[in-house]
Amino acid sequence: MSEVVETVLDVQSPRIPSAAPRPRPVLVALPAFLFLAVASLLMLRRVEPFVNCYYISAWYPTLLLLDAAVAARTGRYHLLARPRFAISLLGWSAVLWFLFELINFRVANWYYVFLPPDRPARWIGTTVSFATVLPAILLAERCLATRGALEGIRWRPLRVTRRRLNGIFLAGVAFAVLSLAWPRLFFPLIWGALTLLFEPWNYRRDPRRSLLGDLAAGRPARLMRLLLGGLAIGFIWELYNIESRSKWVYTVPGFESFKLFEMPLLGFGGFPIFALDCFVVYQTLVLAGVAVAAERSAERGPPRLHVKRTVVSAAVAVAFSLAVLLGMDRWNTDSLRPELQEFWVAGAEARERLAATSYADLFELAAADPQAVATAAGVPPTLAAEWIAAAQLVTLRGIGTDNARLLWEAEVRSVADLAATNSAQLSERLQRMTDRPRAASPPKVRVWVRAAGRAVASGKTSWGAR
Repeated sequence: MSEVVETVLDVQSPRIPSAAPRPRPVLVALPAFLFLAVASLLMLRRVEPFVNCYYISAWYPTLLLLDAAVAARTGRYHLLARPRFAISLLGWSAVLWFLFELINFRVANWYYVFLPPDRPARWIGTTVSFATVLPAILLAERCLATRGALEGIRWRPLRVTRRRLNGIFLAGVAFAVLSLAWPRLFFPLIWGALTLLFEPWNYRRDPRRSLLGDLAAGRPARLMRLLLGGLAIGFIWELYNIESRSKWVYTVPGFESFKLFEMPLLGFGGFPIFALDCFVVYQTLVLAGVAVAAERSAERGPPRLHVKRTVVSAAVAVAFSLAVLLGMDRWNTDSLRPELQEFWVAGAEARERLAATSYADLFELAAADPQAVATAAGVPPTLAAEWIAAAQLVTLRGIGTDNARLLWEAEVRSVADLAATNSAQLSERLQRMTDRPRAASPPKVRVWVRAAGRAVASGKTSWGAR
């Protein structure tokens, strides 16, 4: 078993005995679990800030739980024991996902709703959220590796030749070109393109850091752990997304039905492949000398970090990330968190009256009784009912204020009206009324109309209708 373990990336050298980690795993896992449980409960009860910042509130304690699980088996934390590695992993994680956001400008497979209206808060929150991607994938693989998962599996060694390496690279080029040139047909190929593009280079530089190197040795355990861990992490990603207000929504062509959480069932097959992308890209960065390696070796140290190259690459990464964030505001973000001052159906004086009541929050207003709102705001019940109908449109399925106002101008004045419309015709009409990029696109309007139909059928027309 020791010979097998030595070929795996982060355990490739004999383990160095160490004292029990400080703090002990239970002292990390217990508060992390309690925080996750409390954050989840408060999110479900719609308590700020957890209802709008649940992804961050949930994922960072989850990372601590995974790291504590590694430490409980090995006596050493994977992230907490190595701050430089953790910072490198978090930072490059955000940059990697910004690359996929850039790709989404073209493929348009998902969009974000109810993000913070304040741009600095939105950009910081987005970056901090994306920083969890690589740690989650690699910690999942570490957790499995510390338990010797799949280590007993052996395959016939793969013969790696220059011709085969070139073929793999060309396949990666084909995957990338096809998925970007004809995204409606070939969008799934974007997942895996990075693995095919960079894996040959990794193998040539250091087979120990290459999945092809594992296959050449007939030992597929690490690859299989990444696939299995990626599927598990993908399930958790979607689980944490489903009840949060600030969230992503998928509009994958041909896969808008048969969903588990927000993800089409077939879409879960992309998570294992994406895990390979994460591993391969980070190894490329390590071999390029701009990222900190995960392991410490007693016999052969990790690749040296080139300071000048790292500084330059970090500056380029920051500029790239800022450019993508600006593009996300334009193409990938469909709605911001609704605020009372943007509630168009109520004039300035009416908004002041609402602000003095418990219905200043549009989510609360959407679930309110017209008579109670009329009494609290001192307005006729018919006007209160109109406000509530508008708020229900705003808060349904991430529609948001700008889109709801557009619907209102198109004579769609309630969730019931929306449910009764033809989505294709409505999308066409709305797009003629706005010049906002991707506003009211056919896939988005289908999402709205289906959600309205479910809300009407269930009698639930406020936020929370799927």
